[in-house]
Parts: sequence; C-alpha cells; structure tokens
Amino acid sequence: MHKRIIFTLYAILFFTNIFANDTTLTKTWYIPDYTTIQFAGNIGFFSAGFGYQLLNKHYYPEILYGFVPSSISKAKNIHTITLKNTFSITNKEFNTIIISPITGFTASVETGNNSFLKLPDKYPKGYYSTNAFQVTFFVGAKVHKNFINTKIIKGADLYFELGSVDTYIWYAILSKEVKINQIFSSAIGINLYF
Repeated sequence: MHKRIIFTLYAILFFTNIFANDTTLTKTWYIPDYTTIQFAGNIGFFSAGFGYQLLNKHYYPEILYGFVPSSISKAKNIHTITLKNTFSITNKEFNTIIISPITGFTASVETGNNSFLKLPDKYPKGYYSTNAFQVTFFVGAKVHKNFINTKIIKGADLYFELGSVDTYIWYAILSKEVKINQIFSSAIGINLYF
C-alpha cells in the first residue's frame, strides 16, 4: 500500500515538473506550486507531498504522506495522510529573502493498523477515544528565497514549526500529570517551488 502512495507522489511531482518547465502550457489550477518535505511535527517521522500558494501568498494548503518506521514507533510502521493548512501572517523582505511568521493546523488520518476509527469492542465504552484521526495546531517561521534564472526550481522555503496534537492539548487541560512542556513537538521542512 505505501509503495503505491510513494509511487503516486513521485508521479505527480514528475509530471508537475514537466508542466512547470514547458513555457507553452498555461498552468492549470490543479498543478501544485511546490513540493514539500518535512521532518517530524506529528504527521510522520518524514513526510512528503505538494502544495499550493493561495490568497496572495498567505494561505498554503498541502497534501502529505507521512511515514514512521517501526524502529522509531516501537510498533508497526505508521502511514499517515495529512491535509496541512499553513497561514503566513505577514511577509517581511530583507534583501533577497522573505521572512514570515506562520501558523496553521493539520488534519491527519493514520491508514495502518496502529489506530482505529471506531473503538474496538474489547475496550470499555467511553474509556478510550478513537485515535486514527488527529488535528495538530502549530506556529513557526519560514524563510523564503527566490532563485533567478533557473528553469526547474524557482524558489525555496526553509521552515520551523512548534505544535501539538488536539488530544495532547486536551490531556494537558484535564490531567495534572501531563505538563504543558510535554505536549509539544517541533518540525523542520523545506518547500521547493517550480
């Protein structure tokens, strides 16, 4: 299953690059503006996907496939599909780079056998909640650089995020044993524009 997802992502990226390099074709709405690779951040140990620049470069929706190997998860391999929504609060230009504070949220679903959408019968009703679907909230910053006179990659972002999953926030509110500094995760990533 995960080989199919990875193949699909590579095929999209390959054909997107072909269209991005052909100056005779007009870019259509469904061709992504950039590819993204992210390390950590509650959506996978590594995740990759594609995204769009909307609302005058202030809204960046992305679709990502995330993966956590069993050597890190201490369980079976974890596969996630994530819809990530990043909002650039403002864009400040300094010489040839643009620095932006960002905020946003993700909606992820774990597609493997490590979680459940419906609580299995073996668990007491009302004791556990389902865990296949997660929402993550984050804040951070990104640095953007446009590349001049290039045919393939027209620019790049380097970004850092600090965020938390909805259930972690909920546990921190309800439980005195969960401290606020225990619920956060960081992420670092890169976007390549074409």
